[in-house]
Amino acid sequence: MGKWPLDAPWSKCLAQAPEGESLVLGLMSGTSLDGLDCCLARIAHGRQLPWPYEIVEAVTFPYSPDFQERLRLSPSLLPDDLMALDAELGLIWGKWVLDFLNKGHAGNPHRTGRPLLLASHGHTVCHRPGSGYSLQIGSAAQLHAITGLPVVHDFRNGDIALGGQGAPLVPMGDALLFGDYDACLNLGGIANISWGPKPTVDEAPLRHACDLSFCNTALNFFASLAGLRMDTDGHLAAQGQRQEELLGRWSSAIWYRQQGARSLDTAAFQAQFWDTALADRFSPQDLCYNWCLHLAEVLERSMTPVAKTQAGKILVSGGGAAHPVLMHALQQNLDWHLVQAEPKVRDFKEALVFGLLGLLHQLDLPNVLGCSTGSSTNHRSGILCG
Repeated sequence: MGKWPLDAPWSKCLAQAPEGESLVLGLMSGTSLDGLDCCLARIAHGRQLPWPYEIVEAVTFPYSPDFQERLRLSPSLLPDDLMALDAELGLIWGKWVLDFLNKGHAGNPHRTGRPLLLASHGHTVCHRPGSGYSLQIGSAAQLHAITGLPVVHDFRNGDIALGGQGAPLVPMGDALLFGDYDACLNLGGIANISWGPKPTVDEAPLRHACDLSFCNTALNFFASLAGLRMDTDGHLAAQGQRQEELLGRWSSAIWYRQQGARSLDTAAFQAQFWDTALADRFSPQDLCYNWCLHLAEVLERSMTPVAKTQAGKILVSGGGAAHPVLMHALQQNLDWHLVQAEPKVRDFKEALVFGLLGLLHQLDLPNVLGCSTGSSTNHRSGILCG
């Protein structure tokens, strides 16, 4: 595992980066359980910042409702059953990826050549940095065997071994690809944010980051109480009313009392934010609306100290960026200017960034920022299969 000092300037980190461009394929299966995001991207690399990129093609392969439920219940599986699911998931992904590369989602070959590599985040079963591990499934061996591509995977555990949280990992992509923005907010299953000065080659790659709270994990769960898969276009939240009891209950969660580097595990939602009695007392509409208000308050508290010295543009991506009630609540609570990413970046930014992390691994460059995860160094994380 390569290591670079936290204060090493970009010029030192990128000194060995060859000038050129590479075609990479990033895979992301998030906590929202929507499906597998595939992002084929061409990324230019060298000493100039930010690195130019092009999303050649991107598509989400949806999970069936039955398979969503199997993934949701995966933390409770016995070891043999979990390993069988790991292999099955890798097999399914491999077939999807092969179809994606051979035909494209519109039935047309991409005609862009063979990707240098496939970078897979995997599907998180449990994330326990305090206990020294994070577990993602989706067999890299199966992916490699089916696609024939080198597969970079298991990005989180290397960082945890160095004292980090193994998350968030996307800030390296925020710095290299989206450094023209003052901050990047991801509204996926979990909401997280990174911020920092615009990178230059003569300065250290400083990018602070943190998990904020749950986003689509919560909204999708509340929508399920109304028999819906998600709160599409914020229809449920738009009918809700402010409930001080809910806001007070959620804001007192143990998660918000933790100090220093921290990252969220999906199990914390049921443990800290939910009680079945709430379903009897509050409608799905009120639950969705008040979660939007709650997340806006969390973001405001997190960014207020930063705004004293820096305020500017925040690039917003992830499924929550398409939720108008949530976006309105966030903008109402924040002086920063929220810029909704264009649709491909909005929906596939995480898959794009994991493709970048795989490319950095291949180029023998740091792909994790210690100042974002709390680890002792900037470093090169991930395991290569194939």
